[in-house]
Order: sequence, then structure tokens, then C-alpha cells
Amino acid sequence: MAPHGGDDLVIHPDTTLRWVDEHVGFGVFATRRIPRGTITWVLDPLDRLFDDADLPPRYQPLIEKYTYRTAAGKRLLAWDLCRYMNHSCEANTFSPGLNLEVAVRDIEPGEQLTSDYAALNLEEGFTCMCGASGCRTWVADEQFELLAPQWDELIRAAFSKIPTVEQPLWDLVSRPRAVLAGVRDGQRIPSVLSTRCAPSVEAWPSQRYAMK
Repeated sequence: MAPHGGDDLVIHPDTTLRWVDEHVGFGVFATRRIPRGTITWVLDPLDRLFDDADLPPRYQPLIEKYTYRTAAGKRLLAWDLCRYMNHSCEANTFSPGLNLEVAVRDIEPGEQLTSDYAALNLEEGFTCMCGASGCRTWVADEQFELLAPQWDELIRAAFSKIPTVEQPLWDLVSRPRAVLAGVRDGQRIPSVLSTRCAPSVEAWPSQRYAMK
């Protein structure tokens, strides 16, 4: 699991930012094939965690667009390209609650890296036009618990591949022992539900999830 090419990006180095269209805006695309089981993003010290009250109201539109809530109710602002990742109802990356995201299927060159926004503690639902064959047409916070078992199954299958594929970000993983424990025993991988924010957290009305 040696780092690849000395790159110190905390989103996978084989990615780039591209314009999609006027509706979606920018997206993150693979420049080379990224196999299932590849760690595609890790939380690092340059990412910022803060409360809504930490910033004046004029920052609200940016915070709504580029942040999501953590399990502790903090807002997370990624400093890298991760903040431009778009939603898909058939997302190809998920976070198992270990401060990282992993590819749950092979991502081909030219394909977007995507998240399922229902797994990101949504503050408002939105009409979805992601184009996936399994598009739910409406994405909402209450889908978190409903879909979590399905997401956990995808993550467990991906974790089994972690030792078998190139891992450019391995040296930046903050909990490598926990990751390897999950590789050995899928039942030790924290559920997606470990990233669930308590619904009592007061939040700004959000437009952040209506496709950037």
C-alpha cells in the first residue's frame, strides 16, 4: 500500500475538476481507472470543522453549497476537490465512518466520482436528476436509515479489496489499524450510521445539495 508518485493530494491524485453543464456545475472526474477498494479521499488537517455561529451570515451560501454535517453536528469544509463531488443515486464512493471514502465499484477514466447526498446529513430534500438507472427522483434525509444497510454491504465488499489495489493515500489514513481490522473482518467496519448527525442539531435552511 505504498503511496503513488509522491503526490500529497488528499483526494485521489488520479482525479481532476471539470465543468459538467450549467445545471450541475463542476464535477470530479477520474483521469485513470480507480479500482473498487481504492481509498479516494481522507480527512486531513487542512480540512476545516466549525459551527455555523463561527462565521457571519454573508458566508451562508458558500457554507450551504460546499459543506456537510458530521456526526457531531459540525460543518466540514474540504479544502481539496472533494467539495465539488456531485450526487448520484448509484454513488461510487462512500464513507464508513473512518475519516475516509472508498470506491465501492470500479471507476473508469472520464467517469465522475460521486457521493450519495442522502448519506451526508441532508438539511433539505431535493428533486434528483442524476440520470442513474436507479435514480430515486427525490433525495431526502430520511432515506439515510433506509439505505444504510445497502451502503454498508457495498463498503464491506470494497474493503476486502483494499490490500489488493494501489493506495496512493494510505500514508495519510488517520486510523490504519481500524481499516486493516475491517479488511480482516467486515463486521468491524463502522456502519455508515456512525456518521449520522443527531436530527436535533439546528441548521440553516440549505440549498447545498441541489447539484452544484
